[in-house]
Amino acid sequence: MSLRSRLLGSVLLVAGVAALGLAVVVAPTVAPASADASLIAPSPFSWVAAPALLAVGSVLLVAGGSALAGAGPSARVTLLAPGVGAVVAFALAAGIVTAPAAALAALTETEAIATALAGPPGTIVAGAVAGAAIAPVIRAATTEDTVTLLVAAALLLASVASASDAPLPLAAGGTAGALAVGTLWAVDPETWRP
Repeated sequence: MSLRSRLLGSVLLVAGVAALGLAVVVAPTVAPASADASLIAPSPFSWVAAPALLAVGSVLLVAGGSALAGAGPSARVTLLAPGVGAVVAFALAAGIVTAPAAALAALTETEAIATALAGPPGTIVAGAVAGAAIAPVIRAATTEDTVTLLVAAALLLASVASASDAPLPLAAGGTAGALAVGTLWAVDPETWRP
């Protein structure tokens, strides 16, 4: 493994963790301990910033981990990015990150999970998945991995369909995912460009 690969992987990992950390600060969350499961949004821009940060963070985290391991990310490895984005977005929306004890106790009820993913938190999850799914779509198209391309395209379409009533978080997540891939094309052209 070259020094450049280690350095690039480290920088991408730090950038990915920083983006996910910022998402923790700005993401709206459902307060699970309250009886009415009220929604708490730190700012009016939360609906746009959270999916964008989650998409960028998950793409950079997966790319950084692959670069640090000494191998460029295969198309199938980049399929981890939408999964990371979805898990972190759900953890934020459900309040697991902000109040883990209360959230985990509340999530034992089926209605609490539905509440955590209904409305704006669900659109943030969909925006994060849509943005992060751009990386495997691009990577599969450039490496001609048809199976991964179909899976990633299905993820992208499912996330768009699930939040079609809220185009702003989807557009923010998609734009951020495309910018993350563009950044990877610029900093690691041997791996990401066709």
